[in-house]
Amino acid sequence: MLNKLKNHYKETMTTDLSNQSGYMWFTTHAGEPFGIKQSAITDSEVQLLKSMFDTYENELVLQDTPAQLRWKEILSGKNNVNEQGFYRFIHFFSKQPILDYTSFSEAVSGLFPEEAVLLLNEGNKSGVIIETSKQEFNETPYEALKDTLSTDFYMDLSIYIGLFQTDRAVAKEIYDREKNDFLSVQGYLQPKAVYTIADLLPLMLLHNASPDTKKTLTGLLAEWMEEDKETLNTIKVFVECNMNISLAAKKLYIHRNSLQYRVDKFFDRTGIDVKQFNNALSVYMAILSLEQL
Repeated sequence: MLNKLKNHYKETMTTDLSNQSGYMWFTTHAGEPFGIKQSAITDSEVQLLKSMFDTYENELVLQDTPAQLRWKEILSGKNNVNEQGFYRFIHFFSKQPILDYTSFSEAVSGLFPEEAVLLLNEGNKSGVIIETSKQEFNETPYEALKDTLSTDFYMDLSIYIGLFQTDRAVAKEIYDREKNDFLSVQGYLQPKAVYTIADLLPLMLLHNASPDTKKTLTGLLAEWMEEDKETLNTIKVFVECNMNISLAAKKLYIHRNSLQYRVDKFFDRTGIDVKQFNNALSVYMAILSLEQL
């Protein structure tokens, strides 16, 4: 069997366990491990190989570090710690299982400080990177993380950055809540490199709003959704850009005068000035509500 596979995949196949980076590994029924370069196999071939062979991971690679063991115990509830110390959860979710753990771990280590801890959940389709040294949002390569992992591992990753925390006694509660919050609205989120609580909270509030509240919101702009979706999209982007006309116009690839015209047009027809924060927030929630219909 191995010879037939070698004839098909040629130099993109290896049995050298010291060269695991970039390969997807399997084991034959006789217990012989072999790897095939991820770039050389299609999704359908992966499914075929998985139906014929067991996936293989080098035991040395999978040996947990003391930090990983400690955090696994904390997040499973087996270790009720009572201590203070900075941490933050970077949750990631993938549609495909992460089979090349070695390369995945190396990529994460290259982007985060040594103190970061990587854990995969059961099924290897999600996991968490635990930051234990404080990094400013604009100084940490979160967007690079998504680009690198998505490109190198051919995965469509979603990344959710949790809040700064210090009390490790509630780490399990925080972890479970953040993960569940993201999964509850994942299907409604617009494509983005990374998500924060600011992206989730409006959708979470809408999901828990009363029927009357939802009717009020959708009724506020229902006619606009039918007549002028372009203006509504402009208003949405304008609010997301902190009501900065120049930034919103750049994002929409239009002249700032065109954007100003649409904002003024919206005010003339509705009497709602979206340049004022309270009005902008109400309209933004109404647009999100309409998008979920």
